[in-house]
Amino acid sequence: MNTIIGLVILIIAVAIIEIDDFRFITVLLGILGGLFTVGALLDGVYIEILPLAVYSIVLLPLALFIITVYTKPTEEPPLLQGILSSVVLVVLIIISYVVSLFVLGVAGIEWSLILIGIFGLVVKTDIRKTVASLSLLVYSVHLLTPGFDIVIEGVLMLTAGILVLVLLILGYRYFVLRGSMSTRELMELKL
Repeated sequence: MNTIIGLVILIIAVAIIEIDDFRFITVLLGILGGLFTVGALLDGVYIEILPLAVYSIVLLPLALFIITVYTKPTEEPPLLQGILSSVVLVVLIIISYVVSLFVLGVAGIEWSLILIGIFGLVVKTDIRKTVASLSLLVYSVHLLTPGFDIVIEGVLMLTAGILVLVLLILGYRYFVLRGSMSTRELMELKL
C-alpha cells in the first residue's frame, strides 16, 4: 500500500476512535473504505476487493448512520477520555510500528490498525464504537491476508456484516429500553 494512503488511513482510524459525533464518524468510515479500496487497486487487487468495498463504503456507514438517526448522535462516556486517550493511542501506534519494523522487518500499517481496533474495543464503551473498532480489525485482516478468492472474501464480509447488524440491533434494543448505548451495561439486556 502506498505510504501516503497508509498514513491517511491511520489518521482517519485514530479520528474514528477519538471523535464522539457519529454523524461525522459515518462519513469517515466511508472515506476509510474508499481509501482501502484505492490502496488495494493500486496494489493490483481488483475483483477480490469488491465485497470489502461494498461493505466498507456503503453498508457499514449506512447502518451506523441509520442507528445514529434513531438513537443519539454522541458517544457514551469512554473509560479514557480526552488527551489521555489520544496520547495512549499515539504511543500504541508508534510502538506497533517500531515493533513491526524492527522485529518483523515489515513497515506497514496493519499492526497499527489492529492495535487501534483493540484499543477501541477495550476503551470505548459505545456499541457503535465497538462496531467501528471491529471494522478496523476486519480491514487489517484484509491487509494481512491479501489475494483471497472472491468467494472467500464474500463469506468474510458477509460474516462481518451479520456481526455488525446483530450488534447494532442489540444496541438499538438496549437504547430503547434504557436510553443508553453503553457496552458496560449490556448484561442487563437478556435475549
